Amino acid sequence: MPIPDLDAALTGARLVEEAGALLTLGEEPERMVVHAFERLGQLVSYDLATILLREGDGLRVAHAVGPLATPLLSKALIPVKGNLRLQNALRARSRPTTFEEDDPGEDTFHGLIEMPLGHSCLVAPLRCRGETFGLMTLDAMVCRQYPESVQHHVGVFASLLALGLKQAEHLARLAERERTLVEEVSYFREAQRRDVLQEPLRAESPAMRSILEQLRQVAPTTATVLITGETGTGKEKVAQTLHHLSPRREKPFIKVNCSALPATLIESELFGHVKGAFSGAATARKGRFELADGGTLFLDEIGDLPLDLQPKLLRAIQEKEIDPLGSESPRKVDVRLVAATHADLRAGVADGRFREDLFYRLSVFPIHLPPLRERPEDIAALAAGLLDRFARENRRPPIHLPEAVREQLEAYGWPGNVRELHNVLERAAILSADRELRLPAGALPARGERTGRLLTWEAQERTYLERLMRHTHGKITGTDGAAVLADLAPSTLLSRLEKLGLRPRDFREA
Repeated sequence: MPIPDLDAALTGARLVEEAGALLTLGEEPERMVVHAFERLGQLVSYDLATILLREGDGLRVAHAVGPLATPLLSKALIPVKGNLRLQNALRARSRPTTFEEDDPGEDTFHGLIEMPLGHSCLVAPLRCRGETFGLMTLDAMVCRQYPESVQHHVGVFASLLALGLKQAEHLARLAERERTLVEEVSYFREAQRRDVLQEPLRAESPAMRSILEQLRQVAPTTATVLITGETGTGKEKVAQTLHHLSPRREKPFIKVNCSALPATLIESELFGHVKGAFSGAATARKGRFELADGGTLFLDEIGDLPLDLQPKLLRAIQEKEIDPLGSESPRKVDVRLVAATHADLRAGVADGRFREDLFYRLSVFPIHLPPLRERPEDIAALAAGLLDRFARENRRPPIHLPEAVREQLEAYGWPGNVRELHNVLERAAILSADRELRLPAGALPARGERTGRLLTWEAQERTYLERLMRHTHGKITGTDGAAVLADLAPSTLLSRLEKLGLRPRDFREA
């Protein structure tokens, strides 16, 4: 027969060994607790074992096993206030507390289960990082079931079980966060792909059809593409279309506006940094090159990239590897680079603001995007796409573009290019009450009109009447009214205004 102390020591060692094994199982909390109590039951007898977790001012029964476990216990909330036994147990830090039937105080599960006459209860705190977040309880139907030697070993077991529970909780949160991030990435990639499909690159003019053909030719390759053109011409849309036509369409499309980032941050944004690389770098961070790995990196306004960073970009393109700030070793990346600029990079090379070797490396396949005033044939298609998207996003009926309005749009010079067109059309769509688009007064400044393209009679009449109404602030009659100035009867003028969708009241504050 073993010596009592040795027997207790061996039992304790096995308890610690069993509990330690729990930390390496990587199971969900429910299965881990079941397995833990199964192993504990082989060494220490109990009729009910529970895990009670703090919830507000009480303890929620999170897990219960054993012959005395009943459905009534499942998720029951046990109040702590007024229960000296539970209050003492929560203050006990690490040492378990035992209670016998004749001890003062309310039984832990009073009102939930009927304990038999003569029973004992062992309560051990569950602690992590100095905080007691719950209790582990063992109940037996006989008195004096848990001597001091058992109490000590069960306390160690409970401490290890507490670590296992927190580890399982942490892993569950990480898994949920990973699942959420995967869903978000999938959503944004699909949204990006859907945007390209629903609002594709409009190519009605010969110039844009030529650009679309160039994109189809270069998309299957890994060649670097440089897109040039005035601000607002749609260079990002061209880059998105290139990515969508390429074999990398299922991978990330990451964009960086080089002119929008401070020079002190752009290196970290592009290439990332390791923890402690500079003041404030509390954690490591991936740069845009790593985020775009396998996909496409779009560098807008590349002409504004600081001169001291240009050699690092050149190396990333040529060697396909980057050096994060503070890192001692380079990292390989597989990125298709597309750059864009409204600036003259050749002039930048001549002035010493842009490296010549980087310029040639970027412009392997240059694409020049002409301004909107040079491709008026695209305006109707661009307008139709924008109006369709506006109607969908705002749950409006389809908005029709009248012929006279189309001619006005095509006759305007569009100094702000596609961006200005979108701005004008969106405002007009908001102000148009019915299904036909109406341009508000003053939507197209006279100074921007192109004189080389003739308007139809209706478009010219509309332009004249708009100017007339602006001049008279919507006044029709009287010596200084629009009818007198136009040499028309007021009724005739009102009839023509109505036909063109112009309302005098819209000009009274113009």
